[in-house]
Amino acid sequence: MPGKNLRILMGKPLIVWTIEQALRCGLFEHVAVSSDDDAILEVAARAGATMVIKRPDELASDTAAKIPAILHALNIAEERAGHSFDTFVDLDATSPLRSIEDIVGAVSLLESSGCKSVITGAKARRSPYFNLVERDSDGSVRLSKPSGFIRRQDTPSAFDMNASIYVWKRDDFVDDPSVFYDGTLLYEMPEDRSHDIDTPLDFQIVELIMKERHGWSKKDPFSLDGKVAVITGAGGILGRRFCRTLAERGAKVAALDLFPTHDVIDEISAISPGHIGLTVDVSDQNACRMAVDEIEKSLGPIDILHNNAASKGRNLKEFFEPVEEFSPDLWRQIMSVNLDGYFFMAQAVGPRMARRKRGSIIQTCSIYGVVGPDQRIYEGSEYLGMPINTPAVYSASKAGVVGLTRYLATYWGKDSVRVNTLTPGGVASGQNDEFNRKYAARVPLGKMAEPDDMANALLYLASDASKYVTGHNLIVDGGLTAW
Repeated sequence: MPGKNLRILMGKPLIVWTIEQALRCGLFEHVAVSSDDDAILEVAARAGATMVIKRPDELASDTAAKIPAILHALNIAEERAGHSFDTFVDLDATSPLRSIEDIVGAVSLLESSGCKSVITGAKARRSPYFNLVERDSDGSVRLSKPSGFIRRQDTPSAFDMNASIYVWKRDDFVDDPSVFYDGTLLYEMPEDRSHDIDTPLDFQIVELIMKERHGWSKKDPFSLDGKVAVITGAGGILGRRFCRTLAERGAKVAALDLFPTHDVIDEISAISPGHIGLTVDVSDQNACRMAVDEIEKSLGPIDILHNNAASKGRNLKEFFEPVEEFSPDLWRQIMSVNLDGYFFMAQAVGPRMARRKRGSIIQTCSIYGVVGPDQRIYEGSEYLGMPINTPAVYSASKAGVVGLTRYLATYWGKDSVRVNTLTPGGVASGQNDEFNRKYAARVPLGKMAEPDDMANALLYLASDASKYVTGHNLIVDGGLTAW
């Protein structure tokens, strides 16, 4: 099951469930995640893991054993912590049904008994004395444990190792890295907390149990399972985060940009398969229509359109020229992407949504499409090493986005197509420290935004959680426009 550790389970990647359990149980000085996959390590760090450890290639192959990888992670963790640990625990990411009480119970059993290691397991459904057979080289079968037992109830209890929790005394493990020792004890867990995910069927079983456990008999309103999302400007700082967030929630993503988006597709394909990237100039009406045709042919009907593309033109120095010297050609060039491109994409997608009586269109604006920029912020401020400002064309184009959104919301509302604007505040993206300091001083929350702040707002507008919201401008600016 490729990519299973990042597969979305009830709204978050599979591995996050285990990280959160480890953090909540209150036992651990450090929660470390070991992997050879950078995408897994990034998700782990965002989920709160205190250490992420890159596993070397020789310990990450399909034939690599588990114990050497655990020993490597322990050694790196101790090196970073600056001291040795007394007890350490392996929690497998593929067993999210365990409870915090199971972790505490397994650790307590080791510490109270004085044994070298504890494993977890559940009572086996089949007995090796009666129901489990082994096949010999000639094809014949025999009982795994032939015996004189006549009744199953007379046999010793058998347990399935559930690959959930392993607990060791650190010194014993380092001296002899192994799972089993003389005196290894079993912490028994119930069957409904003992499913390990190896196959797609295992995933479905675990998901069903978790939905019942968490009262999710009704559909998660933030789920995008089965939906197709189109994001323009997908290669930018926010664009790639938008793609990732919607993919994490189950959407099939079409990532559109003026430049190739191979790296974006590679990143989100580690979460789930089936995404595509297209090189599209959204200022070209025919290119937009052709892209939409190709997306629906490849992925199916479009449910979500996020108009996010924006341009600074071909010459960054010209983009930051003052009002008095701004080029009319550059003005038209910026407008052709920032405003015309939004209209052309909505024009290509909206009627299809209207015919299907469903869809969400989100359009990225800016706080400087809502209020004028504070020119004092730009004194001594730089972007990629050059003086910056907010050009009038940027403010004008983004103000136009708000008007276009409201028009389309009333135009397609009767067809159950929602159209909203997402207005980000300042996000760090190459500005110098002087700009960051001055901007943060203008924000009630006292800091610039992070990409996830915008991505989570996008998720709300894209999902059924906002099913009664249309024509709205969601401003995510840390309170800047509240002054």
